[in-house]
Amino acid sequence: MKEYGYEVSYIKNKTIKKIYLELTDRCNLNCTICYRRSWDKAFQDMEDETLNKVLENIKNLEGLEEIVLGGIGEPTYYHNIEGVLEELKNYNLHVTTNGTLLKDSLINKLVETTSNITISVDGVEEYYQNIRGVPLNGVIEGIKKIQSLKKAKGKTQPNIYLQFVSSKENIESLFQVIDLGKELDCKGVVISSLIPQTIENKDKILYSINENKEMKELWHKVRNYGLRKGVSIYLPETHLKTERRCNFIDHITTYITAAGDIIPCYRLSHDYEEYVFGRKKQVKKYSFGNIKEDTLLDIWNCRAYQQFRYMVHNNLYPSCMDCDLVEGCEFPKTTEDDCYGCQPSCADCLWGRKLVVCP
Repeated sequence: MKEYGYEVSYIKNKTIKKIYLELTDRCNLNCTICYRRSWDKAFQDMEDETLNKVLENIKNLEGLEEIVLGGIGEPTYYHNIEGVLEELKNYNLHVTTNGTLLKDSLINKLVETTSNITISVDGVEEYYQNIRGVPLNGVIEGIKKIQSLKKAKGKTQPNIYLQFVSSKENIESLFQVIDLGKELDCKGVVISSLIPQTIENKDKILYSINENKEMKELWHKVRNYGLRKGVSIYLPETHLKTERRCNFIDHITTYITAAGDIIPCYRLSHDYEEYVFGRKKQVKKYSFGNIKEDTLLDIWNCRAYQQFRYMVHNNLYPSCMDCDLVEGCEFPKTTEDDCYGCQPSCADCLWGRKLVVCP
């Protein structure tokens, strides 16, 4: 049949290559740049019954290449994080964390079970504390213990990456974070960009709609600095470009929330407010089904989810960011739909334009 003017064939696909598993949407911190700043919902952990269904469904998948324990919550805050790590130890396991809860027993389990760990470090000294509300020392000590235990066990993994969310508030600290990455023998530093969640943060972004020579020069210096230090650097775009690619779609990825909902990506996993180049936008959670009611593969293969992946992969949706009518249009105010009739709408997605990156 035809969808979006193209012939679409619906064929059941047994392959999901990557899963983001959100064990909890709670966190032990209250960072100034966090999505929760605009939430009005209660936080929750994944229930044991839901987790058991998730684990059962994962075991039935063919060709799964990576599981990321992360999402919007802090995975190490989950009551049974060590048990989950043990259950998933035979997979290529990646943990994203703020690194503030790295007690010895968890460090042992991480070294035994994971391939990669990405730790958020948005600056050093006062830069870090102003954003995270806690000192960086505990995070540094945790990373040192991981590296020491790896060496004692003769292991090369888990690889440690630092993630830095860049903004006008902390950009002066970036070179120090790269120095820290070198000091702690990290595999690389992943640099992303701020998505403002509050009006106070909306003017702190470093990226722009038009060509940004100042940021291009800075990223050039950052890249060369990383090369000299022997630290891999992963950079976002500096300004809006024509290309639109979604890593969640291209890497055959899905996202399971703490409530068990099957979501296409980070961005659509929860209701929250964001500012896109200064425009306030209401992002609405979009679920294609819940693992408590159906299997992961049946939800993945449902017609609506297949249509969505086809639409995004083929760029069959508008671009609000560089549309001449954006200021007077109602569609960009939410992600519910757009002028092409796409539901949900990806027309304002900063990830799709590589202005924001994630592990």
